[in-house]
Amino acid sequence: MKKENTAIPVDDGAVALTILAKLMPCFNAQRTLKEILLAINSAVGSTLSWVVVEQEGDFQLESAGQIPCTLGDAQTFLEQSQLRRHQHAWRIICWRRQVGTILFSPTHHAADKFHGGILCKLISSVNGVEGYFFLAFPQPLSSMEIVKSVAIILVEKLKDYLSGIIVKERMAREMQRIVAQYKVLFDHAPVLMNSFDKSNRCILWNGECERLFGWTIEELNCQPDPLALFFPDDEVRHRVRASVSASPAVDMYEWHPVRRTGEVLTVLWSNILLPDKSILSIGLDITERKKAEQQLAVKATTDDLTGCFNRFSILRQFREAIATCEPGDPRSHFSILMLDLDHFKNINDRWGHLTGDAALFHFCEKIRELGMPHYALGRLGGEEFLMLLPQTDSQTALRFSQKIRAVLADKPLFNGGEKITLSFSAGVVFVTGGVSDTSVLLTLADDALYDAKRTGRSRTVVAEAIL
Repeated sequence: MKKENTAIPVDDGAVALTILAKLMPCFNAQRTLKEILLAINSAVGSTLSWVVVEQEGDFQLESAGQIPCTLGDAQTFLEQSQLRRHQHAWRIICWRRQVGTILFSPTHHAADKFHGGILCKLISSVNGVEGYFFLAFPQPLSSMEIVKSVAIILVEKLKDYLSGIIVKERMAREMQRIVAQYKVLFDHAPVLMNSFDKSNRCILWNGECERLFGWTIEELNCQPDPLALFFPDDEVRHRVRASVSASPAVDMYEWHPVRRTGEVLTVLWSNILLPDKSILSIGLDITERKKAEQQLAVKATTDDLTGCFNRFSILRQFREAIATCEPGDPRSHFSILMLDLDHFKNINDRWGHLTGDAALFHFCEKIRELGMPHYALGRLGGEEFLMLLPQTDSQTALRFSQKIRAVLADKPLFNGGEKITLSFSAGVVFVTGGVSDTSVLLTLADDALYDAKRTGRSRTVVAEAIL
């Protein structure tokens, strides 16, 4: 069965916020209602939008979309029994799929062109509905709550626009009641919304802000500078304040505010300049997503078995160290230490691969316990490892390898009741910038390692070449 495509822009919360920020400037008196509807279609991915308004018994329709919709189509749709059953109790209704068969007759050529749909009341009175806003999408809707939140904000902007053009007086009377009802939805929206006036007083602070940050609006306004609670650093706070000044940024930017518990969050913020010159900030908490990304980044560079760097990561660091190594700069010189566990095959053959895995981890763990964080250890494959030792000459690298042997001898691996003392052979190459080919340097280290194994194992050989 073919999987349905639900890739509607407003199905994604972060994208929806960006869309809303870019749509806000469209709601101005210089644009026609049709131009606004076309802009909404383009932004949110709908292929049909319309507004029906009743003024003094006369119904008017403005629509925009790929398929024409007549006033008769809209009125037939509004007279559906499903809507009559709801009567005055509803403000917004969503159809996840097949809205086209409700908007048009099942035999209409466009009935199968629309799937997801959303209908909102624009204006209402005690005598009945006087205005509606409708959006239809070519795909089914997956995230109903996000679509509803977007539609609610669009409805508010459309009402502002229509109040000065179609039913200004009736809209003004209705506004207070509608605002009071939608304030509940606003306070429970799954996005951060707030606003501060020019005197630094918080005038808008929704429920999601209070839940995430832990402060009420009253507590904020008791502070001489509320922003200092979230951004203690003066320089950062200055940049934040600049971002919501005369030229608010409508794109999403990443900030790191502090919540009441002291935890540092990661939040995407966008700012909207409202007609009264106040600024509405809309944010999305992406802290958990960032943590997941960081965990994935660590996983991409880490060897799962041993916890050290994987082959790709250690060789990349090796190339970077070579690229910055200059013959005349001793601080850029470094040594590489190639290590190979002795008789590792015997461990696997005698005790099994699980014990072999434990031996590899034990080997790396003992090296980490030496407390040399500026040294980088990576697994090349099997039981072979590579270490990068910055600002370390060959003799210092040799002594460090001896420390590793001493630790392994003092802290053996225990397999049940048996003691397994690990040993290794190693080759050292001191890099001073004379050679920039990683394969040449690795071959030298590998040859020195081979000499160590050939001459008795459990020893370190320094490459003779001066590099």
